[in-house]
Amino acid sequence: MAETIKSIREKGLIKTESKKKVISWLERDYLDSEVKAGVVILPTRGCSWGLAGGCTMCGYVYESSDISHEEIYNQFKNTLEKLGDINYLKIFNSGSFFDQRELDPIMIEKMFNLINQKDIQRVQVESRPEFLNKTSISKAKDSLLSELEVGIGLETSNDYIRNNCINKGSTLQDFTIAVKLCNLYDVFVKAYLLIKPPFLNEKESIEDALTSANDAINIGSSRVSFNPTSVHRYTFVEYLWNRHEYSPPWLWSLVEILLRCRNKTAVPILCHPTRAGKIRGPHNCGKCDNRIYNGLVNFSATQDSKYLEDLTKIDCGCKKVWKSQLKMEQFSQGYFQDLRNQIHH
Repeated sequence: MAETIKSIREKGLIKTESKKKVISWLERDYLDSEVKAGVVILPTRGCSWGLAGGCTMCGYVYESSDISHEEIYNQFKNTLEKLGDINYLKIFNSGSFFDQRELDPIMIEKMFNLINQKDIQRVQVESRPEFLNKTSISKAKDSLLSELEVGIGLETSNDYIRNNCINKGSTLQDFTIAVKLCNLYDVFVKAYLLIKPPFLNEKESIEDALTSANDAINIGSSRVSFNPTSVHRYTFVEYLWNRHEYSPPWLWSLVEILLRCRNKTAVPILCHPTRAGKIRGPHNCGKCDNRIYNGLVNFSATQDSKYLEDLTKIDCGCKKVWKSQLKMEQFSQGYFQDLRNQIHH
């Protein structure tokens, strides 16, 4: 599988154009209450793991760029001003914020100096575990007046699924060490969990997401973000999707996961599905998709369970199809789990 992923990635990198502009927008999010959040995507060189092949579902590496750090900084400065007054700033660079091949430490300090001039409660960045160490975390913490949050793509707490279905290239132990280190420096951790990796059926993906959320919280994550798989261009998931061997998760599954997770924890849980209602993203029948998407967004921004409970009351014919699928899958779930265990051992 690794060679297939690498081959797809190389073709995609040739065919896609480099992104040369910082992208930004405003959205609703949740900290202690609903807040106004600004999202900024920096066009860096791209994820080092992704450039080498990377994860089966990720197409964000194609958002990479060859522009200079100075130009990225200047664009970030202008973008930060345009966002206006925000409580929460989320900085993405389609890779790892603390990978020095993507962002120069000096430029990070300059960016933080700009942020320090604004009244922002929290700043979130993202990183793979291997770039989180005492030096990178302590320096960032000392340079930033706002609270610091690091998003880490755990995806699943199951090592077999993470490396054989997602090709993540990291372990639960790597995640655990990174979280403990962040907690030591009072840095918040947002754990990203993938809903329905390739090779898992719908029912398995629901149970895996719930188990993984519980594990991530017990390890020390301060928030959990559920990310349903969508079909990005030039990815292994698209390869399977084109062969009718993969389908994105139902929106009903997202409601099920969030509702069951909410009933077990007080930790904020979030879900902002991309491409919701589209054929390449999480979707239902098309008739109820917008209502469910809006309910998920409202819940994520408020943590008010009434939005999830209202979604369970939607009477749409596709809900019966979804329930029937889960019922059929439970008979094969044990067989495929045993098969994976045999292959693993």
